[in-house]
Amino acid sequence: MKVLIVPSWYPNELNEIAGVFFKEQAIALKNQQLEVIVAYPEIWDLCDRKKIQSKSGFYHSVEKGIETYRYRMYNHIPLFRGYSYIPLFGEILKNNYSKSLTKIVEKIILEKGLPDIIHAHSILWGGWAAVQIARKYGIPLVITEHSTLYSRKKIRDWQVPYIKESLNIANKIIVVGPGLQKELQQYTDKEIIIVPNIVDTQNFKPTSHKEKNTKKFRFFTLGFLTYKKGMDVLLKAFSLAFNNDPYVELIIGGDGEERLNLEKIARDLNIYEKVVFLGELTRDEVVVQMQDCDSFVLSSRDETFGVVYIEALACGKPIIATKSGGPDFIVNKKNGFLVEVDDIRGLAFSMVNMKKNRNNFKEKEIIMDCHERFAGESVSKQLIEIYSTVKNKKY
Repeated sequence: MKVLIVPSWYPNELNEIAGVFFKEQAIALKNQQLEVIVAYPEIWDLCDRKKIQSKSGFYHSVEKGIETYRYRMYNHIPLFRGYSYIPLFGEILKNNYSKSLTKIVEKIILEKGLPDIIHAHSILWGGWAAVQIARKYGIPLVITEHSTLYSRKKIRDWQVPYIKESLNIANKIIVVGPGLQKELQQYTDKEIIIVPNIVDTQNFKPTSHKEKNTKKFRFFTLGFLTYKKGMDVLLKAFSLAFNNDPYVELIIGGDGEERLNLEKIARDLNIYEKVVFLGELTRDEVVVQMQDCDSFVLSSRDETFGVVYIEALACGKPIIATKSGGPDFIVNKKNGFLVEVDDIRGLAFSMVNMKKNRNNFKEKEIIMDCHERFAGESVSKQLIEIYSTVKNKKY
């Protein structure tokens, strides 16, 4: 079976972890003996020209065994943060994405033949562009939605017709968690299936060395330092729980617009010496931090899934998460605690409880449960079953 993957964002030379879970899913599908091809239009703002070494045009490479076709182009109108919400700029981005994808697919068909299935990730704008391809060539289409725009009420009125059109055309609709399933259902009467993201169990696994380089109990958190990740809540909960405990530390991975504010909060709470801001991490550095921590914690205000949680679980670490959509589907009695969003006291209580009862969480049980639900083979089998049901159907 030949599957064409169309991601709305994807690892690139400026951001190696953007959409990395799309890439890891493609690799997992290839490992199940599918022929997998990725088609990714890279649409950049003109101001990115100074950062990007490559020129506009086609790029073809084999990335970790995956045939990958990219078409790089630049918007002619300089854009700014939030531009995609404005109809004029959003339409330009949408049309550029569709034009680029059309060029890529024409090249793929010429070289590889027609795919049996198109699997697009997120409607805005990979999914919508894939709809145009499905119509033109009569190829069955599966769309997986990942975006937090729905739960954060960021969908604009002008975008709604494109969302409804894409869902109407898709042969199967997938989401990665129950929260997103509920949000997306308002745009369609079709069945929406939950299939989780996968975890890279080849890299995320327990460390071979058992000795920590510190006697302190270590909480690790990771994410873009933005409001929706709730790092401010985490700092306040950490202060409430451990202000007088010298044997606990909080390690924060990631960078973003909230960093200076978060550092100020840590100073104001007199916990700055117990909090380490690591900044942006590579994939390998994330693995090390997951392996070295005692527990992973993230107090997101909104999550469609939360790949970082299952990465921690794959390393055998218990987690603390918020009832923010995606984690509700991940956390269970074997692997951690769930608390309400923005509940500082509840989070503090769970962190204290984790420190006291860490040994009650068994590494092998956590890993086994994680692999059964989120390993590449398990998730790929679910996707292949879905592909098989729509393979001979047209849009």
